[in-house]
Amino acid sequence: MADFNKIIKEITRTLSRFDKSVPALQQLLFKELLTEIKRLDTKGDRIAVTVKNLSTLTSIKNKLNRIILNKEYLGEIKDFARSFNTVYNLQFEYWKAVEATFKPKPLLKAIRNQAITDTVTSLTTQGISANVSDAIINILRTNITSGGSYASLAEQLRQSLINTPESKGILDRYVKTVANDSIQQFNRQYTQIVANDLGYTWFRYMNTDIETTRCFCDKMTDKDYFHISEVPKILEGLGCDIYKKTGLPYGMIDGTNAENFFIRAGGWNCRHSIHPVAERQVPLAIRNRVFATPEYKAWKSAA
Repeated sequence: MADFNKIIKEITRTLSRFDKSVPALQQLLFKELLTEIKRLDTKGDRIAVTVKNLSTLTSIKNKLNRIILNKEYLGEIKDFARSFNTVYNLQFEYWKAVEATFKPKPLLKAIRNQAITDTVTSLTTQGISANVSDAIINILRTNITSGGSYASLAEQLRQSLINTPESKGILDRYVKTVANDSIQQFNRQYTQIVANDLGYTWFRYMNTDIETTRCFCDKMTDKDYFHISEVPKILEGLGCDIYKKTGLPYGMIDGTNAENFFIRAGGWNCRHSIHPVAERQVPLAIRNRVFATPEYKAWKSAA
């Protein structure tokens, strides 16, 4: 029997196994940076604004990259990349059980391969350098060029790199966001392509809510079943606060619309899956409510 929850559970397990080394890496980065900033010339308790101090930034960045991209971390990335194949195979098993004649398009393999390449790039040299190392170097550069206090610089680095109950360090936050979004969006892309090919128009918003679940996702899991014609109305927020800059509920990716919602779902770090269902599986009361809406009638007449 087909069970979409099997895919959700596998993704959850994969993400829980990933980035075990990151909190310790952050601690090591902080320790090494405290050593590095002791090399800076100072004037009293403030950092001297000198060419010599600025010239240390390149070597510090290279050292940061070497520390992060160690053998253990790169091994975790390699294992994580394999999880895309696992999800790909589980998707095949699911759709084969639903539709006996199902065969994956070459496009699905291409999407998987591209997702793996992009994810590895984001989690290794290019992504880490641009999103983690550069951010730390900018803290150092700002303090050097402004003659900031040594104690203040050390505190800024601690706040940036050490996990607290209120926030995660920059490396932990970046790595977890990339990992979650890459595999979740790949899973949703696969689902959307097959659902479109098979003509599905009804969906369920799935996965359990957690403490940090956003208002939008909480409303969607309560809503559960929805029709494709409802999506533009859904993106108005379902009563949740709207971020003025994007015109979307807080946390959603800028530019999310009725077409890419099925891939982006609730936005950054969203854990939810959008699962297609046959119309007969949708409770009659929900079907009748949707069929009576002007959105559905407009969609039906345009179909």
